[in-house]
Amino acid sequence: MSAPDRDPRTSTVDGAEILARVEDAFGTAEHPPPMTRTTADGSRAVGMLRVDDCPDPGITSWATLEASAFETPLHLRDGRDLRVEFVAAVDARLDLFGNAVAACAFAIGPENAVRPGTVYRGAVSRQYPEASTPHLFSTTPFAWKGEFAPYDDDAVHVTWLQVVPITDAEADLVAAEGARALEAVFEREQPDLYSINRADTLA
Repeated sequence: MSAPDRDPRTSTVDGAEILARVEDAFGTAEHPPPMTRTTADGSRAVGMLRVDDCPDPGITSWATLEASAFETPLHLRDGRDLRVEFVAAVDARLDLFGNAVAACAFAIGPENAVRPGTVYRGAVSRQYPEASTPHLFSTTPFAWKGEFAPYDDDAVHVTWLQVVPITDAEADLVAAEGARALEAVFEREQPDLYSINRADTLA
């Protein structure tokens, strides 16, 4: 088995600092040790943090650790690479949801956009085939009281994206009209974004 994919320039990323930023935003350092998620062929791996009853009772928060090891096509004006970590908050009964979040990390690549408004098709349905929301949509984190402080070093700038479950029609709206169109619908309809079996906001 080959070693997990790691870009040499991310060797400076301090994993403890990434974890500390997540803990600060989640508002707790009390949690089980992070788990590891890997691709089927073992070529990529990420840490996965699970924090129960966060941000509210009955809700579980998830966070990737070291997704920022994967190169994106984006760069800052100073030449540093822009990297991302993913977070999510969902119904606590969804024990496999961390796999869906990890799938977003494994989709990162030099030719794949990683920014607010990206749709990760099938990320949810591969774990929960009957879900009414088979895809994940990335946006600026909003579920927690704390903020995700960016990580910076000489080679990279790391920021965070929250992923939320969306329906087929909502994913199609993003493709046709852009992320802001879906965000406007969410603002108007106020769907339960912690659920993977909610009603379609466009139905």
